[in-house]
Amino acid sequence: MTMSKNNYASANKKWWKKMVKEGCGFTKPWLNLDMKVLQKIAKGEMKNPPEPLNDIYPISILSGVKGKDVLCLASGGGQQSAVFALLGANVTVIDIADGQLEGDKKAASHYGYKVKTIQGDMSDLSMLKDNSFDIVYQAPSMGYIPDVKKVYSEVARVLRSGGLYRVDAANPQSQFVDESSWDGKGYRVSIPYAVKEKQRAEDKNVLEYRHYLDDTFNGLIECGFVIERVEEMPKGLYQSKEDKPGSWGHSLRYIPGLFAIVARKK
Repeated sequence: MTMSKNNYASANKKWWKKMVKEGCGFTKPWLNLDMKVLQKIAKGEMKNPPEPLNDIYPISILSGVKGKDVLCLASGGGQQSAVFALLGANVTVIDIADGQLEGDKKAASHYGYKVKTIQGDMSDLSMLKDNSFDIVYQAPSMGYIPDVKKVYSEVARVLRSGGLYRVDAANPQSQFVDESSWDGKGYRVSIPYAVKEKQRAEDKNVLEYRHYLDDTFNGLIECGFVIERVEEMPKGLYQSKEDKPGSWGHSLRYIPGLFAIVARKK
């Protein structure tokens, strides 16, 4: 099953509207951030930040952001945008769901800073001028997009020369493992590696896309980036003691999940 751009974007928009309504963790703004902790992180004095800041990795991406123009791409919800803004960055947020952007506005109002929010698709940044940003930070979202290179090329256009792009990627070998397949010992791989897309169990209209490692890394290189760092998701992230077998959090104990790539525009 293959969807047109308009169809998958529309399905994603509805899905994240549903996630906001249900109070998914990625939709809740961070309203209890400690400025002392943030300053230590920005100065490189804290390598293992407490929750929820361990969600931002590698943490070095927050060093020296004061006065920088930062785009939080597909990163609505008032989380990463709040951290960058509190450290003195000029922040713009693009997200496909207006409910997510409300979280960014709520955080800005709570802490007293300004943020620019734009509702839009991560693969079409035509509303932004060339060479507008020093940093683009993208939260886990590539799994909703069929073509990573389309996103990469848009990011390369809006980044200034020497700018940094931090993006999450999923491990393609374990991306489609069914969380409900727990058999008491482990999780079962039942979808062939050649399958590039699948329907979400909760909503058949929403597709998830598998991006192979050559697409993920070579796509960046072909779009003019130099890869500087790759870092796996911190152990324990998105997990809790309450996670039951068959849940996403529990499956992360057995299945390699996300990793972050930091690349610099040549």
